[in-house]
Amino acid sequence: MASASEWTGLRLLGDTATLSSQVRHFAQRKPDAPAVLGMTGSLRWRELDTCADRLANALDRLGMKKGDRLAWLGRNSLIFPIVLLAARRAGAVLTGLNWRLSPVELTRILDRTEPALIVGDTEFAGSVPSRFRFVDTEAGLGAFVTGASTEAVDRSEPGDISTLFFTSGTTGEPKALAYTSESADRMMFAPNTLAFTPNARLLIVAPVFHTAGWSWTLYGLAGGMTQIQLSQASPATMFDAMEQLGVTHAQWVPAILSDLLKENEARQIPKGQLKMVGYGASPIAPSLLKACLDTFGCEFTQVYGMTETIGPITHLPPSAHRNPDPRVNQATGTAGPGVEIRITNADGLDVAPGETGEILVRLPYPAAVRWSADGTVAPVADAEGWLSTGDVGHIDTDGFLTVTDRLKDMIITGGENVYPVEVEKVLSGLPGVADAAVFSVPDPKWGERVVAAIVPVTGTRFASDATLALCRQQLAHYKCPTRIFEVSALPRNATGKVLRQDLRNSLVPNNT
Repeated sequence: MASASEWTGLRLLGDTATLSSQVRHFAQRKPDAPAVLGMTGSLRWRELDTCADRLANALDRLGMKKGDRLAWLGRNSLIFPIVLLAARRAGAVLTGLNWRLSPVELTRILDRTEPALIVGDTEFAGSVPSRFRFVDTEAGLGAFVTGASTEAVDRSEPGDISTLFFTSGTTGEPKALAYTSESADRMMFAPNTLAFTPNARLLIVAPVFHTAGWSWTLYGLAGGMTQIQLSQASPATMFDAMEQLGVTHAQWVPAILSDLLKENEARQIPKGQLKMVGYGASPIAPSLLKACLDTFGCEFTQVYGMTETIGPITHLPPSAHRNPDPRVNQATGTAGPGVEIRITNADGLDVAPGETGEILVRLPYPAAVRWSADGTVAPVADAEGWLSTGDVGHIDTDGFLTVTDRLKDMIITGGENVYPVEVEKVLSGLPGVADAAVFSVPDPKWGERVVAAIVPVTGTRFASDATLALCRQQLAHYKCPTRIFEVSALPRNATGKVLRQDLRNSLVPNNT
């Protein structure tokens, strides 16, 4: 388990510290120090604080009320931390929109949330129906805030809904999960094993419409650290940031690490410049982990969490990554301080250490709530605070959790969640398709790949390339199958459920 010295946290500046109060402190104490960096610009702490107040007051001038949605439809940039902070100060609900979605998918989410304003990049403006007010992050946002007051404002209260994210649902309809200001702040200040320091420079490449990129943005703001927001996440651009901006902490998925090692053969970042790499989605293969430790000379921490938990459930600390025992270095991690984990069987009873079952978690702060378009919310946890993760795993006698499977058929490819039912609904509606089933196969780089089996309409000639092209018009590319098999019928059980494992075994016997 993590030693006491490996658990650290951000410093609270006052008994009632909040995201907003922390930023105001740094704006006063180090006004000209860099708060946010990009490859083509920067924001100092005083600028960040002032810009957030100006935008918050401009939102008030627009007539935005507490609880109204302020949507973000942009890549990672210098502007996002301003929008995040301004939304909190205005009492608005920051709503993350996945710019990878097709216009059809995006419109469905916009119709559910009805944002009072969408701030986004010009390249995504064409995906937004004209009935919504869209302000681009370039000239449009500048014009929007012109003349607005820079008077300090903060209308947020601990119980207010402050953030709204959408995740794919098992029925194909995205789930809307919301966080209160209190939950976000308590997660932000909870102990972690990421070894943040006041002088840290955080590289943020995970999309900020996900909890990963959003949470690291919060860490940077509340911890007084410099955050580096990258709009492009290629190995080359990440090495540019490391060389030019002095990255000390990075957040990556394991799939990118082998590409970074190849890039390092030509660029050779000084060993030890990186201090910490935080990652999630899956363990790092032992051989790849050893190569990364030898090459970068930094520490690694695995974080396991989900949108419903707001923040981490477990951490696999640096010491575990240097432990040669694969039962340790390939585990998912140990529970954070105050976090409780249970492993239960089909009857809901706790199992013995080492036995596999469903993973349930209870947090030391309020979990997310399910948000409905009428503004009502419902808890994701039960009456006693226990939340079902939907994952299956076991805990050993030393407290290490290992996630082994998922109760449902969700596919995780490159850190993105894909639900087969959502893809199947699109495939089944395409010309020439009588039936469809989606399943995953292992992939050494992305963790899993999406694969489909199609039953063509009788008498038609099936064209997989054309089907894929149509699929990509309605779904984000990462959700689309990487391979399509033509079959005469789908195997089903007595109740009509598709037997995905049978498909996998018959079509891809070696799982490749």
